[in-house]
Amino acid sequence: MKLWTLPFRFLGILALALLVSGVWLFRKDVLRLVRPRERPAGAQEAEGAPGLAGPAALARARDKVDSLHGWGADSVVLSASEMASIVMEGLPSGARRHLDSLTLVLATDRVTISARLETSAIPKEELGPLAGALDPWERVTAGGVVAVTRPGRAEWRVDSLTLRGFTLPEQASRQLMGRTLDGARDGAVPLALPRGIAGVRVRPGGVALFREESR
Repeated sequence: MKLWTLPFRFLGILALALLVSGVWLFRKDVLRLVRPRERPAGAQEAEGAPGLAGPAALARARDKVDSLHGWGADSVVLSASEMASIVMEGLPSGARRHLDSLTLVLATDRVTISARLETSAIPKEELGPLAGALDPWERVTAGGVVAVTRPGRAEWRVDSLTLRGFTLPEQASRQLMGRTLDGARDGAVPLALPRGIAGVRVRPGGVALFREESR
């Protein structure tokens, strides 16, 4: 080892030690930057804010639904992110594979879902002049009501759809949804609900799920 390199090696070691110390001291701030979408446990979602589907929200929703059976409660209320996760999980598998980054906004008796859609799933004849202008994945927003058809099963009945800033008329929205997502018919997208759920009531502040015996 050459003696003249020793000061540089010492400075390098010192800089590395300072970097490690800084990361440790400010680790909470670093984690917030790395995971900006993670919601702290117990944090409340603002009414009307989009809820993002994800594993943590799905786990919370499942815990709440389990309480219907374990505690004998009549109903539970899900946040927008928890309902978004239930919807994403409940879609037919053929539809889920064409969707990503699903969010959900609650209104009175209505949900609006936005997601990135793989545009190859859309029949070209349905797109007209837009057929050559779309990216492989596009953000699509659709709104409609969620209606229970039988315990454990529901339909999301779409009546409006917006793509690339164009909102289609109701009939065209239903037709495009039916031709794009596997399992959808005339704009009605089938959803699997958790076991024993026989009623759904949508409000801006949350979605109430009712167990079968209480309806």
